[in-house]
Amino acid sequence: MTDDTTSTTRIAIDETRRVIRIAGDEAEDFLQSLVTANVETLPVGACRPGALLTPQGRILADMMIQRSAEGFLLDCDAARSEDLFTRLKRYRLRRPITLEMMTDQEVWLGWNGAATPTGGITDPRHPSLGWRWIGPAGTLAESGATLANTAEWHAVRIAAGVPQGPVDLQPERALMLEAGLDKLGAVDFEKGCYVGQEVTARTHYRGLVKRRIVPLAIAGAPGDGGNDICEADKVIGRVLSHAITGDGAICLATMKLSDLHRLMAGDASLTVNGHAAGLAIPDWMLPLPAPSKTDGG
Repeated sequence: MTDDTTSTTRIAIDETRRVIRIAGDEAEDFLQSLVTANVETLPVGACRPGALLTPQGRILADMMIQRSAEGFLLDCDAARSEDLFTRLKRYRLRRPITLEMMTDQEVWLGWNGAATPTGGITDPRHPSLGWRWIGPAGTLAESGATLANTAEWHAVRIAAGVPQGPVDLQPERALMLEAGLDKLGAVDFEKGCYVGQEVTARTHYRGLVKRRIVPLAIAGAPGDGGNDICEADKVIGRVLSHAITGDGAICLATMKLSDLHRLMAGDASLTVNGHAAGLAIPDWMLPLPAPSKTDGG
C-alpha cells in the first residue's frame, strides 16, 4: 500500500454486504439458540462476530451481529445473504419474531483514524479495522475522510489475520477454530446449545484442530484464488483472500498446524506462484494451538 493509504483516514461503502433484521419478543432467544456468538451478553450499540453452522460444525455463513434497541442486525456477505435468510425462516417456526432483508440499508467502514459517525460501532475483531456503520442508503456524512475503495480495508483486514467469508471461510467446509474465530470473540464456549455446538466444543476441548488460517506476505502478486503454497516441490498450503500492497501482496492462507509450528521454528523457504513468501503472523494469534495428533489434510 502507498504511504497515502496508510497515513490518511479512510471510509468506504462495502457493497458486498447485506443486512438482515431480527426483531420481536423472542429475537434474543431465537438467535442465541442458533449462532456461535453469545448475543445475550451483547449490549445495545455494540457488535460481535458470529456464524451459523451446519449440525456438523461447518460454517454456513459468518456475520457481524449488531444489537439495536429494536433487535438485531446481521451484517453478512451479500452472496450468502439469501441462503442465510432462508435458513433463518426455517428455524423461526411459530416464534413471535420478524425477519426482514433490509435492502435499503448500507454498510460503511471507517479506519485509519476516521471519525466515528453517529451510530458507528467499533469493529471488535482488531483495532486496525476501525468502525462499521449500518443505515439508510445515502445518509452517511463523509466526515472529512478520504473516500476509499473497500480493497484497501480488506488489505488491512488480511494483514491483521481476520478471515471473512466466503473466500476465507468456504461455506459448508470451513471450521470456526481452524479459522481462529474463537480468539476473535465469535465463539462462546460457556453459552448453551446452538447449531453445531457439540462438534465445535469437542474440537476445542480435545485439541482436534488440524489447520489454521494465517497471514502470508508474498514478494509479488499471486494469481487468482487457490494458489498453492510450496516448500521446495511440496504443496503445504493454499492462498485464500489476498490484497496487493506496495511491495507485493498480503494474503490469508490455510496450512496444517504441524507445518506452521515447524516453519516458525526454522528457516524454510516458501513460494507462491514463483514468488518468495513468508509467514506474517500477528501477535494476537500466538501461541498457535498444538497440532492435533491426527493431523491430516
